[in-house]
Amino acid sequence: MCGDEIIGQWSVEAGYHSSMEDEQFVFWGDGVGLVEYARPGSSECVLFRWARTAIRTVRLEPHRCVRRDGGAVVDDDVPEMVEIGYRITRENRPLIGEVLPVLYLPAAFAMTPDGGYGLITREPAVYFTNMRRASS
Repeated sequence: MCGDEIIGQWSVEAGYHSSMEDEQFVFWGDGVGLVEYARPGSSECVLFRWARTAIRTVRLEPHRCVRRDGGAVVDDDVPEMVEIGYRITRENRPLIGEVLPVLYLPAAFAMTPDGGYGLITREPAVYFTNMRRASS
């Protein structure tokens, strides 16, 4: 089971007016992913390996948690592995004016586990690819 529908960069803020914080899930096709909660001057990022284990079910196995406060980078406790159901719906977001795929993935280690993450792109931004390389 490949889980192609989950691959990409997903944001809680996609299609809404900009705020001072955001949380994004990123899934690469090779089974690596991350979730980052960012606000001005700080962020928390959990890197994980992922696999789809059944229809609309995914296993997330965190292997690193990094906090950035100002210029300091600190390793934090790694969350437990979770196997959870997810769903992808299609919703209208105010700023886009069209229907957008939205991922609902209630991962316990996400800051907004009940938030819907709108699809930004199927090809994650260079920022996340560089973060992935630096944190491996």
